Amino acid sequence: MLRLEIHPETPQARHIKTIAEMLRRDALLLYPTDSGYAIGCSAARPKAMNKLYALKKPMKKALMAMLLPDISKATGYARINNFAFQILKTYTPGPYTFILPADPQIARKLDVNRPEIGIRISSGVFVKALFKEFDEPLLSTAAKIEEGQAFTKPEELIPVFQHKVDLFADMGEVLISPTNIVSLISGEVEVIRGSLSLPEISILP
Repeated sequence: MLRLEIHPETPQARHIKTIAEMLRRDALLLYPTDSGYAIGCSAARPKAMNKLYALKKPMKKALMAMLLPDISKATGYARINNFAFQILKTYTPGPYTFILPADPQIARKLDVNRPEIGIRISSGVFVKALFKEFDEPLLSTAAKIEEGQAFTKPEELIPVFQHKVDLFADMGEVLISPTNIVSLISGEVEVIRGSLSLPEISILP
């Protein structure tokens, strides 16, 4: 596992370039997000996705989400009507995972057969820097391989993942702040998980 120490405010361009290059070569990445550490890979690389699925085999593929730089990239994986678009436009980037109807080709693209998909557009410093260099969506999941695990510090993560991932973007301690999960499947807002009240969403047309 290659470990790169990432500056928490201004991620080093040379490290971001290295990470992007390795993701294009099917690397599994342990990295910081605005909700805690995650494990991800390019969603355009079948070999990389199979590695991620194998690592998370004890847990459901449904726990994974698509991490995207903006709404325009989401249309390749989810069906976004005007209602969903307005909500995504208003609340992204931010601490939300939006559940949307999956694109009909999702089984071919991600090797999963499900009617919905989770979409995230993160405001995290590292993720934003990475997407300036890397133009492929990330398939992403929380950095744990068993239920109940909650790692926030490099010294906790390294023993568990040093032989399981290819690359560690180390930004020091990153606290866990789970995203709000909001379903837009029915054409209405359904908050599945979240401590925030979202009255603004509820009144959007």
